[in-house]
Amino acid sequence: MKRIVATPLKVCGFLTIVIGLSIAVLPLGYLILLGLCIAGIGLLLYLIDFLLKISITNKRVFKISQISITVIYVLFLCWSYLKWQEHNQIIFPKGFNGEAGIIFGIDAYPKLPETIFWTKKINIPENGILITSTKIEEIPNRIQLYTENGRVTDIDKINWNPNFEYDCIINENVIKAWLFTTQKSKENTAKTKITALCNDIELNNINSSYKRKNPIIWSDIKGKYLWLQSKGLTSLPDGLDTLNIYKAILTGNDLTEIPKQVFEISTLQDLIMAANPISEFPCALNKLKRLKSLSFAATRIKEINCDLSEYGNLEYFDISRNKLTQLPDEIKNIPNLKWLSLDGNSFTNLSFVDKRLEKLETLDLYSNKIHKLGIETHYLSNIKVLLIFDNQIESIPENIGDMVQLEKLEIWDNPIKSISSNIRKLTNLKSLKIDDDFLTKKDKENLKNWLPNCSIKYQTRSDK
Repeated sequence: MKRIVATPLKVCGFLTIVIGLSIAVLPLGYLILLGLCIAGIGLLLYLIDFLLKISITNKRVFKISQISITVIYVLFLCWSYLKWQEHNQIIFPKGFNGEAGIIFGIDAYPKLPETIFWTKKINIPENGILITSTKIEEIPNRIQLYTENGRVTDIDKINWNPNFEYDCIINENVIKAWLFTTQKSKENTAKTKITALCNDIELNNINSSYKRKNPIIWSDIKGKYLWLQSKGLTSLPDGLDTLNIYKAILTGNDLTEIPKQVFEISTLQDLIMAANPISEFPCALNKLKRLKSLSFAATRIKEINCDLSEYGNLEYFDISRNKLTQLPDEIKNIPNLKWLSLDGNSFTNLSFVDKRLEKLETLDLYSNKIHKLGIETHYLSNIKVLLIFDNQIESIPENIGDMVQLEKLEIWDNPIKSISSNIRKLTNLKSLKIDDDFLTKKDKENLKNWLPNCSIKYQTRSDK
């Protein structure tokens, strides 16, 4: 034992190995790599001690070298510990409730206060918004939250988003921020200010230290389109009318309505607003005269109180995953509607289908609660694609023959037990996907004879 700790370096090495092995073993192996790295540093100290011993014969020089390296090692440990403890002390105003933010890298704004020892105190003003020229990379990434009354003990009451980025879209600037929101808060104070800063940047009043790394304007064979998916947006900056885009993808944000800037894009043909907390259909969409495709999937829209009969160019309408039990009647007034997506709702039948939908070519009805194909199918004489899988349909009835233009039918994941011979009237059918759990060998032979030019794919539900 005496030989193991005979010199200062050996003492440090021994303690380091013990600590490293403890870290590797005690947390049941979760920190094994960190523990082994620390133990490796301890072994390195033993190696340095050995090299000093064989290379330095003068005892005085050897002793000084031992002490010097030991002191350097201890100072390094102290520095590492202080660096590890470095944090930001975020102090919110009294009674903070809502949204607050620290906006980084904006030129001409003050720097954040210097770090004292290992703590940087950051006071959030009464309006909840602190703008600074300090970059986010220049401060610690650990925080402690305080109010003027003292430390926040229930940290779960305040949500911290340290990665919020807002692209100014019409220029290359990006704004980065830390956002803090109390539970259930619907305020967007900081995000609104960030949008205003983007407008100021466009007017050359200020500048951001951050620039766009990845494009948000893409191109395909149709032209340019805007892709802002899952960005946490609550608003958009001005100037979108200058982009000359044909499509805007704003899926998965926090938009409660369509931003007014969207209505200024006269070239817009496709608008995708899916997965946003929008509850009211915007009647102002009639300003977009070229609009061909519209998606409000997974929103909160239940009814439409607008006249859609003047949407002459609109061909595709997606209102899937909205928990609908009835189709808003106004949708059927769209004069040239060809594609209607109603999947993921709660429809139980086809009673919503009437003469106004006779121009439909594609109807998505999968993942509903439909239990039969009713007589309404005679209004679907122009339908080419019917996706009605994942429902509760037990039979393919005689009126299946009404859909004489049908080319693709997906009716799998339904407990189909009988098939009418009228399916032979679907002479244009090229693809059929169906479950065979309850079908006999004879049923399959009949289908093959009735649909000689159709590719039939069977699926067993129990295998899925």
